[in-house]
Amino acid sequence: NPCPTLHPNMLCFQRRFPYFHGSLRALIRVRKLVNDKYLYRRTSTYVNNTRAVQALKENDDRCKDALENGAFTLLYDFKPLLVKSTERRGLLKIPWWSANDLVQQLSKLQMDPEAILPQCVLLNGWNEQHTSTIRFALNISSKKISGMKDEPSDLQTQVEESFGAVVTSMRKAMFVVSLKDGKLMSQAHSLLAWHTSHQFCSQCGGNTVKNLAGSKRRCTACKAEHYPHMYPVGIVLVTHEDRCLLARQKQFPPGMYTALAGFCDIGECVEETVRREVAEEVGLEVDTVSYMASQHWPFPASSMMFGCFATVKSTDLDVDKAELEDAQWFSLPQIQVALMAGPLGFNRSKVTSEPIPLWVPPKEAIAHHLIRNWAERMQS
Repeated sequence: NPCPTLHPNMLCFQRRFPYFHGSLRALIRVRKLVNDKYLYRRTSTYVNNTRAVQALKENDDRCKDALENGAFTLLYDFKPLLVKSTERRGLLKIPWWSANDLVQQLSKLQMDPEAILPQCVLLNGWNEQHTSTIRFALNISSKKISGMKDEPSDLQTQVEESFGAVVTSMRKAMFVVSLKDGKLMSQAHSLLAWHTSHQFCSQCGGNTVKNLAGSKRRCTACKAEHYPHMYPVGIVLVTHEDRCLLARQKQFPPGMYTALAGFCDIGECVEETVRREVAEEVGLEVDTVSYMASQHWPFPASSMMFGCFATVKSTDLDVDKAELEDAQWFSLPQIQVALMAGPLGFNRSKVTSEPIPLWVPPKEAIAHHLIRNWAERMQS
């Protein structure tokens, strides 16, 4: 029978060519879906998952239910527990534990799970393999905390043996995990550290308590609500014709140079921050500024890095030695070699007399992408 929902012209087409009957019905359905302005909202897994996570942040009862079926990653003194990855040699990854596994291991460590689990924070996103699994992060402190029955001197060793993972410094971890895991670690570290440092209300000095998801804290006295914050930072690759400017600080690993960076002052836009930082640190006046991309970075305390390029007319450096150990202009061939070399001095001693060639931050850092982007543009 003819399809009653077809346009008269298409109905005539169907009668003359009945073999296309099924295809025409499919075409009508597709056309209706495409014209539906709510199609993406109804079918997008990302939108649905994002709204579900937001609901958990606003509702402690829902979050409590999610905790029972959630996946947990652990930090020890704000250093992540990692295991070897099978994807690439030398790569580490975040291990995940179920709530039941976590409770069992915490009990073995003589910790009270009912007191410790509420200290966790909810992470954005869902488990990619199991889209119904919410992800959380929890920090185990070497200091005496609520829920710890004893305070053993070798707690870190016990934690590593119990969970079958290695405690890794956060700075090193950011360079030996995948980009996805790096983002999760960055969020987990920053959220957990913020809660530790904001135990009291900035308005009245009263005690604050976190909501179960860890998306905010509420003062028990004046009822003021406090939310985690990030510090805006301008990071800039300064260039002049076929050279770029890189600098290093004393605490950097041997041989590593990177782009200039500095915190935004109150009242500044990112472009103004870039101009000021370049003037302060190397004594150059910026000509033009362009924006490339941004990245959340957990150091020194939850920073939002705004990556920029800047050009200058002069190359005469006047380095502020209080801020930088050294700053130099590097040619395109030097940068290309540094990009291929990898983190040469990452595991080298800072007091070694052995010369170490130039190397730049690994690809997990936005500085790497600024440098690589410039090198590729210059090469083309």
